[in-house]
Amino acid sequence: MPAPAKTPNRGVRPSPLFDTYETFLSSSAAEYVAERPAIEEFLKVFAPHIPAANDLAHARAFLKSYSGQATTFKAYRTQVERILLWSWIIAGKSILDLRRSDAERFMDFNVAPPASWIGDAVRQRFLPRGGVYEPNPGWRPFGIKISKSDRKRAKEAGEELGVSGYKMAQGSIRQVFSICSSFFEFLTQEDLAQGNPFKAIKGKSRWIRTTAKRSGGKSLTQLQWDFVIETAELMANEAPESHERTLFIVSSLFSMYLRVSDLVGNQLWTPTMGSFVKEDETWWYEVVGKGNVEARIAVKPDYLKYLKRYRQSRNLTPLPLKGEQAPLLTKLNGAPGLSDRQVRNIVQEVFDRALKRMHEEGRSDCEVDDLRVATLHWLRHTGATFDAPHRDAKNLQADLRHKSMSTTQDIYYNSLDDQRAAEVEGLTVKR
Repeated sequence: MPAPAKTPNRGVRPSPLFDTYETFLSSSAAEYVAERPAIEEFLKVFAPHIPAANDLAHARAFLKSYSGQATTFKAYRTQVERILLWSWIIAGKSILDLRRSDAERFMDFNVAPPASWIGDAVRQRFLPRGGVYEPNPGWRPFGIKISKSDRKRAKEAGEELGVSGYKMAQGSIRQVFSICSSFFEFLTQEDLAQGNPFKAIKGKSRWIRTTAKRSGGKSLTQLQWDFVIETAELMANEAPESHERTLFIVSSLFSMYLRVSDLVGNQLWTPTMGSFVKEDETWWYEVVGKGNVEARIAVKPDYLKYLKRYRQSRNLTPLPLKGEQAPLLTKLNGAPGLSDRQVRNIVQEVFDRALKRMHEEGRSDCEVDDLRVATLHWLRHTGATFDAPHRDAKNLQADLRHKSMSTTQDIYYNSLDDQRAAEVEGLTVKR
């Protein structure tokens, strides 16, 4: 790695430039800055030869073309924000003046950013204060993913968590190249930049390695799932007014291999009880998923008992009526809709309580470890993993809504790996 370059603005602390997706869509550039005066003050820190305000305007124009989907916007926002801050603070120049050597330095920086640029968790970028939005002092351009098990162990031991273990994933490094290259293609086409410094980089293997593909999804064991669903049922029995909803969420994610957006909806679609549709004697759950693609998911007959419990807790008929407009999820006060973060928090509470029950029963670390790091998305993988041996791969693919059969095969049908393992089982070193 090359020797560190001189840092013209070493004393400047990185500050967020872009807020939430919703704010970006609803505010003009002038309104946005007026509500966040700290951004304008931050831009004034830099010398006149760094036209930071102009750079920010160019970046905003670029991001506007990628604002159709929240997830896409967030990915592009992250990389564009990082290169703006790096260009001003570390390189000491406008993004329009970056060359190939600067792009290489930026890649090195991404692989090993200084500790002052790394946070120990994902945090809000701006916080409301005194009628405006101020930068969150805890926000950092990079974040280290500290496992839930490490956080729990550190909390139990009363230890502080550091950021020294930061390592950018290979997928993220590829994303840096892809998004920054797209950004500079945009600047070049707008006659703002002289060329694309990322396109000029040769030998990307310096940062990106080619690895053999490993199949496998993140899934709970049968024992862990048993504790999770039993815990959700206990919670629902003890406090039905708040936790029948919890049991419904957990059972739905597992039984129908759902993503969180399938429960909370998206910009173009809001799930209702009418999303459950009965045809002949079969129930289906109709969703608008990734890429705004309409799909229907087969509903297991055994799952209907959880749907009935939840509906009865809301004083609805046992099963949905045709075209029913009652919201699928409601807040405890009856108001419609939950955010994806609220749903994740609900599931996390179940995981935490299940983990506690396993500890209380004296379960070993190897039996509980995966549950320490499990996330909501694991329920989708767990349900599909358990069902795969009993389902036709094509039908499972349809309910998972995978575009490619190979994705379903690689993750849930590991017959080739099993076969390879069985072949070497009887082979010895000494013959």
